[in-house]
Amino acid sequence: MSSTYEFGGLTVHEKTFVKNGVEWRYTISGSGEKTLLAILSNFAGHLLAIPFAEELARTHRVIALSVPPVPRFSETADGLKTILDIENVSSCDVIGHSNGGVHLQNLISKYPQGINRIVFSHSLTSMEKNDAWTVNASELKMYRTMRRMLKIFPASLPAFGLLSAVNGALHLGSGRKDTKRLKALVRGCMKKYGKKDFLVMADCMEDFIFNHTFAAEYYAGKPDDVLIIDSPTDRIANLKQRAAMRRLCPGAREYQFKKGGHLTLVKCRQEYIGVLKGFLGGNAD
Repeated sequence: MSSTYEFGGLTVHEKTFVKNGVEWRYTISGSGEKTLLAILSNFAGHLLAIPFAEELARTHRVIALSVPPVPRFSETADGLKTILDIENVSSCDVIGHSNGGVHLQNLISKYPQGINRIVFSHSLTSMEKNDAWTVNASELKMYRTMRRMLKIFPASLPAFGLLSAVNGALHLGSGRKDTKRLKALVRGCMKKYGKKDFLVMADCMEDFIFNHTFAAEYYAGKPDDVLIIDSPTDRIANLKQRAAMRRLCPGAREYQFKKGGHLTLVKCRQEYIGVLKGFLGGNAD
């Protein structure tokens, strides 16, 4: 299935494919010579990346996706590789925000060939088994709290929370009308997620926390090609998790936002885009 949207001068193709009975949804836009694989959110991430694509259209073809609810973390690497294969991508830059950065680590650990510049934005990792109870204890608490809430409240509650956090700051340079259409698409996408989807997503991330670890060797070998973005105002990716990312990527370039919390990509959009353009173009701040 495929749909096409026009936002000013940007053409966005939305596509889907099914793997192991699960539908994956992604968008492609831009006409640059390079390719950027973007995972900005588990939910509606393929749409939330459109403002990025608008800014990067001349230098990059942006492939953005929402990682669907899959129960096993190992499946996310294969799903990402399938997208690259479908689109005939042999070499690309990548950016992962929050859990998107974890899914990228999964892809890189299994299929490292052809990955060029890497951006980890407000992300986390696991390097030892006991990280589940130390570094990532807050992550586990978040999923357990969500499970308790979903026993009482409908799935629309966490969906509305995610939507309100992002949609208010979402905008396109092509104007108010296009921004309104994009927000409507995001709202429509979020309405599709039910209680089971949120619970399976939690299963997947708990599988990562308890059963998967990553090593620094790959990232240590290319420090100039890795950028870590975070902020001391982030209350989701906490100090322990941010420190772990630096251990995973020794010598990586770093950029800290003074504000914006966990969502600097929408709340500090122009600064964020400037940092991204500089790094992907080879001139990181």
